[in-house]
Amino acid sequence: MKRGLWMFWAVALMGCDASQWDPGAPEVLEVSSYTLTTTPEQGTNSHRVEEVWVYGAADVLGVYPLPATIALPQGEPQTVTLVPGIRANGVAATRRPYRYYEVNTVSLDGDPTTVESVDFGGGYVDHSGLTTKVILAEDFESANRFVAGPNSNAEVIRQTEPSQVFEGAASGYIKLDSTHTQLSAATNEQFFNLPKDREVYLEFNYKCDVGFLVGLDVLGGSQAGRLPILGLNPTCDEEGLCEWNKLYLDLYPALSTMQDAAAFEIALNASIPADGSEGHIWLDNFKFVHFAD
Repeated sequence: MKRGLWMFWAVALMGCDASQWDPGAPEVLEVSSYTLTTTPEQGTNSHRVEEVWVYGAADVLGVYPLPATIALPQGEPQTVTLVPGIRANGVAATRRPYRYYEVNTVSLDGDPTTVESVDFGGGYVDHSGLTTKVILAEDFESANRFVAGPNSNAEVIRQTEPSQVFEGAASGYIKLDSTHTQLSAATNEQFFNLPKDREVYLEFNYKCDVGFLVGLDVLGGSQAGRLPILGLNPTCDEEGLCEWNKLYLDLYPALSTMQDAAAFEIALNASIPADGSEGHIWLDNFKFVHFAD
């Protein structure tokens, strides 16, 4: 009896030898970088979709940096869904699918000799009972809604010098120096009405060689006042070259705790660098994004 059990387990273990496996050649899926398409009412088509989340019928099959070459097990035909992925708040630990950009659905035939190529992209979601509401807060194209507060000796100005502009005719610009040491500014009398029962993102483009804070001015309610939410670090390399970045600021954790607030403004704070050198901040394309009721 013991000899029979030993032979059984020996055969079973041989069957678990990875070198004995032959899964066959994979089916290959090539996915391009994401292309966002917008209407004039939705503002800029700039984005920072860095990853694709690949979903099968029942589960996530993987998350891949874009552009991606994805090897999937061969077998029966299947349909996979490609979902654009972002880093909420610019943090790798909060990588997540961005539900407001359209997904792509791909039908695969299971044949390993087939390479399926996908031009990954879409617009803001507007189907299947979900409509994305985009509120254009400030793109600096024709105005500047940011006003400095009484304790600020720096300000947000509308910059039209082409070398300083992200896209279009103008961007926002802040200069900090020995004369302009503190910035405290907010959009003026926009009274943004933001939902407090669902996700809301503040999208915007920026570059800077000095850190700054972005948040909300809370109007009315028990928590009225300035609410800094996220500190942003310089976007410059060792040679001092600053690159434009795109941020998706998740406002829901803050908004959900302010049920009695009447409205909101976008708020900015910054200070001259600790060593007394000049600081520069460029801004563009502020917009709120959430699902409509």
